[in-house]
Amino acid sequence: MKPYIYSILFLFSVTISFSQTKEIILKKSFKIDENTILNLDLDNVAIVFEESFDDKIHFDYSMTFIRYPKHRKENLLKGVHVKSAKKGNIVNLDVKNSMYVGMSKSPLLSMDSLKVAITNYMKFHKKKSGLYKTKDSLINEIKYSLGGELDSYLFNNKGKYANDAFIKKQKDIDKSFIIKVPKYISIKIKALHSSLTFNYDVKKTITANTFRGKLKFKKLLSKDNKFQLINGFFQVEEIQGGNYLLKGVHPAKIGSISKSKIDLETSTLKIGEIGENVTINDFSSKLYLYNFNKNFTKFNLTGDYSELNFYKVVENNFSMDIFGHNTVLNMNNTKSSFGVNKEKELIKILQKKRKENEPFLGNIEVVLRNGILNIK
Repeated sequence: MKPYIYSILFLFSVTISFSQTKEIILKKSFKIDENTILNLDLDNVAIVFEESFDDKIHFDYSMTFIRYPKHRKENLLKGVHVKSAKKGNIVNLDVKNSMYVGMSKSPLLSMDSLKVAITNYMKFHKKKSGLYKTKDSLINEIKYSLGGELDSYLFNNKGKYANDAFIKKQKDIDKSFIIKVPKYISIKIKALHSSLTFNYDVKKTITANTFRGKLKFKKLLSKDNKFQLINGFFQVEEIQGGNYLLKGVHPAKIGSISKSKIDLETSTLKIGEIGENVTINDFSSKLYLYNFNKNFTKFNLTGDYSELNFYKVVENNFSMDIFGHNTVLNMNNTKSSFGVNKEKELIKILQKKRKENEPFLGNIEVVLRNGILNIK
């Protein structure tokens, strides 16, 4: 009987080894100091950034192939191109992967299941869209987000739609790229079709220029941060300084923000709490501004073809001056139109004065042309 059992165990181990293989793509470390800059040039890659505590940058990139035939795995690995080097005080990482290599991990749903899941997501999204959020609830959304809202919904609910028989037949790649970085160095990012997740608070300057990227941060704390994001996702639990250009970004979610400027175009922006000295310039976006904190002093927004949603502005003691042209105001279940004239002159849409003998927060100034203002 024992030889028979050993034969089964051997067969089982052989089956497992053939069904799953791991390839090390890059494993390298560089000694650095506070003057070092990490320079990233990325295409089609997903990276998780963690804090390093030993004055080194560590690159650890691997892929685990599940149920992949050998020839298909070899063909795919030909599309992986990675280089790393240190020159002076600059550490360079260059990743140029094929589109298929860089594709996000799918929830492994059949086409029929996927159609049902997307239909249910659309109903869910329509029901939840526009509802008030606290700062903490938006931060929790960011913490557990996988990028886009549809991606998060599919992964969080895949158990409802999964078909075990379908999953067992699917080939998959588990990609893991972790970069460990000391907090004290600056980072420059140029990225296409890439997903970057930072699991530590970034104190030093980040300069980022991305296209169709997924960027997720805990805290961005440098006043010198400069971001230019075109298409994709952008999610940050807290921002304290910097300039951010967001074009075609859906969603852009920020838990709290202060001392910053945002230039926005054709995007969806949700902010849990606005602090001191925040300015937003927008063209044709949807903005959901849920709360203002006690340190808020002055908030300026200029929008053209924007849909602006304010929450709980009536209850709080701050002043508000809103001017517009050809703009619709929805407030207290009443719809009003303002400023349709050939001269395109701005007129006062709404004014809210501070309450006397109560702690005063600050002032909101808005100029809205050809837009929609929802007071909720």
